[in-house]
Amino acid sequence: MTLIILAYKNLWRNWRRTMLAEISILFGVLVIIGSGNFINGMQRDWAKFEINSSTGAFQVEHRDYQDMRKVEPLKVTLENATALVEKISGIPGVRSAYGKLNFSGMVSSGLKSTFFDGRAVDVARQQNTLSQQQDLIVAGKPLAETPGGVVLGADLADMLGLKIGDPVTIVVQTLHGGLNLTYATLVGTKNGRHFPSTIYLEMSLDDAQKLLRLRDRVSQVVVGAVDFDGISSLMGKVEAELQNETTSFALRGYPELIPIYPQAIPSFKFISLVVGIVLFVLVGGGIGNVMAMAVLERKKEIGTLRALGMEKNQVRRLFLAEGFIIGGIGAVTGLLLASALTQFIATHGGIHLPPPAGTSQILVIIPQMDALTSMLGVTMPILVSVLGAWWPAAASANLSPIAALTET
Repeated sequence: MTLIILAYKNLWRNWRRTMLAEISILFGVLVIIGSGNFINGMQRDWAKFEINSSTGAFQVEHRDYQDMRKVEPLKVTLENATALVEKISGIPGVRSAYGKLNFSGMVSSGLKSTFFDGRAVDVARQQNTLSQQQDLIVAGKPLAETPGGVVLGADLADMLGLKIGDPVTIVVQTLHGGLNLTYATLVGTKNGRHFPSTIYLEMSLDDAQKLLRLRDRVSQVVVGAVDFDGISSLMGKVEAELQNETTSFALRGYPELIPIYPQAIPSFKFISLVVGIVLFVLVGGGIGNVMAMAVLERKKEIGTLRALGMEKNQVRRLFLAEGFIIGGIGAVTGLLLASALTQFIATHGGIHLPPPAGTSQILVIIPQMDALTSMLGVTMPILVSVLGAWWPAAASANLSPIAALTET
C-alpha cells in the first residue's frame, strides 16, 4: 500500500505530463467503448427493423423445405396451417404469428409478361406480427383484407409498365400440376433487401390458396416475439411444443433470415477491435515516453533510494505501479464517460441515419452498452500502461546508485 501511495504522489510531481498521458488513455477508452456500443446498438436496431418489417423473430417450416423449395416447394408446405398458427400464437412470449406461402408463376400486364417469385400472407395477422412492414412500401399502400389486390416489387412494376390501380393477370402451376390463373389489381409497390424487387409479387393468403388449390397450407409460419433478448429461449419453447406433431419442423432464427447479417456483425466488431488495438499501441508508446522521462529526471532520487537500501525489485515495482495507476485512472474515467455518453444519446432519441436503400424508414441507432467491449476497454489500457512502463522500470532498477548520485 505504501508503494501505491508513493507511486501516486510521484505521478503528480509533473502533473502536466501525467494529464497528457491520462487524456490520451481517456480518448482511447472513449473510442473503443463508444464504437463498441454504437456497433452493438446498430446490430440490435438493424435486427429489430428487419424482424418487424420482413422476417419476424423466427420462422417455422417443414424440415425438408430448404432442400425442396427450388424443386417442389408446394409438396413440403405445412398442412392444417390455421390450427398451427393458433397453437404457436398461444405460446407465452409469442406476440403474434401468421402463415406465409411461397410460390412462383407468371405475371402479365397485358402487353408484357415475366416470371415472379411470390409471397402470400395472412394480411390481418401480418400487420400484428410485422409492425413496420408498411415502411417498405414505395408507392400505393400495403395489402388490405379486400380480395383481389397485389403488391409488386417496384422494379417489377416498372418493367411491366404498371401503375397503381392497373389490372394484372397471374398464372401459376397448382399443387397437382395443372395451370390456373386469376386477375388482380396492383395496390402498391415495395422494396427491401430481403427480396429481389425485379421479381417480387405479394398477395393475400386466401387468394393464393384458392389459386394454387392449397387448402389451409402455408410454407412457413412467421413468428413475432414479445422480447427481443428472449428470442433464443422462445425458439426452444416453440420447438418443444411442436415435438409431438406428426410433421417434422425446422426453426430458423432472424440471424439466418436477414441477408448478410451473420457476415456483417463479426466484420464490424473486428474493425472496432483493430481500431482499439491501434489506439492503445499509440497510448502504450505515450506511457513509455512519460515513464522514460520520469526515470531521466529522477536519476539522483533513484540513486538515493538505492543507496538507502531499496532493492532493485522495489524500484521496478514503483515505476510499474505508476504505469498501473495512470492506466487505471484513465480506464475507469473513460468507462464512466462512455457509459454516461451512451445513456445520454439513448435517452435523447439515439443517432438518426438516412433510410436504408429501398425503404422510407429513417434508421435510428440506440447505442447499447456491451459487456465484452467495456471489459476490453478497461483492461486493455491498464495492460498497455503497465507494458509501456516496463522498460523504464527495468532501466531504473538497473541504475547504479553511485553513477546516479554523481551524475551532473
